[in-house]
Amino acid sequence: AVVKAGETLGSVVAGNSLVTDRTGYTLTLADDELTFDVKTIAEAATAGTLDNATILANGDRAAVWGDNTDPTSGNVFLAGAMTSGTAYLELDGYNGGTDTILYGASGTTFADGTVNINARSGSIRNLAAGADKGGTVAAVKLTFDGAELDGTGYAGGFGNVTGEVKTQIMSGAIKKDFYAGALANKLASVTSVGNVAMTINGGTLSGNIYGASAVKTDTTKGNGTRHTAGDVTMTVTGGETAKGAQACIFAGGYATGNATGKVYTVDSVSATISGGSWGTAAGGRGIFGGIMASGVEAEVLGNVNITISGDATMGNVYGGGWAQKTGGKSIVGDVNINIDGGTMANVFGGGSHSISGGTTEAGDVTITVSGGSITGDIYARGQLDGDVAESAKVIFTGSADFNCGVYGYGCVGGEASDAMLSFTGYTGEFAGAIGGFDGITLNGGTVMTLAAAAEDVSNSNWMFDVSERSAGLAGTAMIAWGAADFAGDSIKLNLATGSPSEWTLVDGAANTQYGEFEVLADGISQGVVALDQKIADGEFAGWGFTLEDTALKFKQLA
Repeated sequence: AVVKAGETLGSVVAGNSLVTDRTGYTLTLADDELTFDVKTIAEAATAGTLDNATILANGDRAAVWGDNTDPTSGNVFLAGAMTSGTAYLELDGYNGGTDTILYGASGTTFADGTVNINARSGSIRNLAAGADKGGTVAAVKLTFDGAELDGTGYAGGFGNVTGEVKTQIMSGAIKKDFYAGALANKLASVTSVGNVAMTINGGTLSGNIYGASAVKTDTTKGNGTRHTAGDVTMTVTGGETAKGAQACIFAGGYATGNATGKVYTVDSVSATISGGSWGTAAGGRGIFGGIMASGVEAEVLGNVNITISGDATMGNVYGGGWAQKTGGKSIVGDVNINIDGGTMANVFGGGSHSISGGTTEAGDVTITVSGGSITGDIYARGQLDGDVAESAKVIFTGSADFNCGVYGYGCVGGEASDAMLSFTGYTGEFAGAIGGFDGITLNGGTVMTLAAAAEDVSNSNWMFDVSERSAGLAGTAMIAWGAADFAGDSIKLNLATGSPSEWTLVDGAANTQYGEFEVLADGISQGVVALDQKIADGEFAGWGFTLEDTALKFKQLA
């Protein structure tokens, strides 16, 4: 017999019911423990199990909506009147019509229940996989593996989720915006979700992607909307955007409205992107570690960690969030961006904001680059003047070559800052412009080539730190720079006490003027000297800096 969606197929075990649209159908969900056969009622009643998956005390409800399931209009609640247990749904050929909103649960039941939905084929108009307004579920697991979502999707529903909200997009199409968290829409009470995890392995996404929740406020409705989310994790290994240069991923979620005070907080954000195609360069577009805040204040309370690797392609990368309209403010904690693969446009340590208003803030920013292709430039702070980061540093390591510019300030209206640039164990060629840093440090096993023109390198403080450099590299220059220009610069050399004293620092330095040199032993100054001037006393008395052919060396002077 064929049973329509939502109908109950009698009692399987006392207090348990099974909902399906046909007998003998294999229901397959993402995890092995959620894979079972939908059996006939007689079989299930006899066995008391669904393919060895024990039916819970309040009942597991299993539904399969195929191409013979009649489309419905209005709201559909998967869990029905259940108060606990697990509700399973597989969409396999179902056509959801134009008005259907599929909810995991209503606003009044299933607070102790878990929702599992696997969308294999067919289509659904709108989706709120958690509970309706005012409701709560314990957890949500949502998988797209070939189906289409024609409208907007909220993995966490419109209510609360006490545990994790987990989404995996493997294939299929998401045709509008998608939120991995919940929707808090002009509510008068606080709502929350637990940790939020979103994985994209494939599929086409036509709208913006939000790694957490959406919060919408309205002072005329009590100005009470507040929403919290736990730790947010985004993992992207494949898939593509259909928005081109307008593509945006906001890992922290979205907040909008006209309320005062902080309306939305996220504990932390971690985004790892190793595959897929996520747009091209456009101002104010790209991948954001923070929250999009429009007219309201929202904050990632902890760190934002972004890792770009593999063959992923994208537009800009922002460590912070996006803010717009008067009152819009997006805040993040410390930012760590690691780039060892992928192709991207500009990289910003902080966030960005609209010319219509808004501000962004970030804590301490660290950008570490070891690979990948950066077609634009790196800015240690935000995109615009006013996108503030407390402190910032950029570190190059590894052996890849780069020709992007790297700057210690923001892109527009930026000025020199206390940001630092380091080449740590770097053995590649750097050909881009350098500016806006308080100093450049070369350390470890760095044996690099600086191919930039002298006028493209704006820096007055150089630190050659050989305190942990191998003795086997003592005669190898840390930097080869044919266009070397150290005129008026301060050059510091930090050595380990008792380490080999003779070091080659620069190759190609013969045609430049020099300012002062300072020698440090384990960070303690041993004196300031000029070129070919001996240190007066201490462990390195009689030593100094000199030129031999094109090489700048530190050695014992005659």
